[in-house]
Amino acid sequence: MSYETCSCGHGSAEAREIDRRPSRERGRRACCAPIFLDRPVWYHYLDWVVQNFYAQESARPRAYYQHLQTMPRIKEFEPEEALDRALDLFWRRGYEGTSLRDLLEHMEISRQSLYDTFGDKRSLFLKVLARYEALAVEGMLDTLTRTGWSRPIERPLTALVAIRGFFELFLAEVVLDRDRGSCLMANTAIEVGPADPEIQAVVRAYFVRVEDALHAALARAHEAGELPAGSEPRALARHLVNTLYGLGIMSRSGASRAALRQMLDVGLSVLAA
Repeated sequence: MSYETCSCGHGSAEAREIDRRPSRERGRRACCAPIFLDRPVWYHYLDWVVQNFYAQESARPRAYYQHLQTMPRIKEFEPEEALDRALDLFWRRGYEGTSLRDLLEHMEISRQSLYDTFGDKRSLFLKVLARYEALAVEGMLDTLTRTGWSRPIERPLTALVAIRGFFELFLAEVVLDRDRGSCLMANTAIEVGPADPEIQAVVRAYFVRVEDALHAALARAHEAGELPAGSEPRALARHLVNTLYGLGIMSRSGASRAALRQMLDVGLSVLAA
């Protein structure tokens, strides 16, 4: 009886120990069962295994394999998380400054997964712009457009106070961020511009949405008598959009914090009654 080392690493000592067990227990370690067979019997056993395998495979209907080929592959990554990583990279480096290799490394996905889930680089960028609007802007716009402006303890939150808070938040979280320095949409407007009409339309629609949100807040301020006499809410809204994204452009050009603060204060001074 042969006690050679098996393919799973069990040695002769362990084989002898297994051999002492009752026959019904020896078979529990299937990988070691052939150890106790004589070599001709072992070869015959292998031949039987192979023939049995092919017999079972040939008996399967063709539809079985077609089913396996059409089964969807389970994604090994979280698409939203990967998209957020792409957003971060595009925001810091820009569209042209971000290579496909950089995206794959930063998103931690394969090239095939990128194409299967997001499409090519441009398609991914369009999804990033939509994601940016949803994550970074909708909360701010909700603050400007909601109807419930009063708080239970502090003084009423007027439209002008909300606008000021919106600008202060943008200055602190976007403009003064060294890695970004500006709004992704503003960066895209300058970098891509009219070279890609579809991307330009996305950026333009975003700016219109911000303008409409500011206009809605200014219209409430006008009705409440908070704005100077003769003020035009739509014109003021456009002025504020220009101020908001002008801050980002000046920040990326190297303007100091003191200069950016002065620009913000002067830009909002037109709202003082």
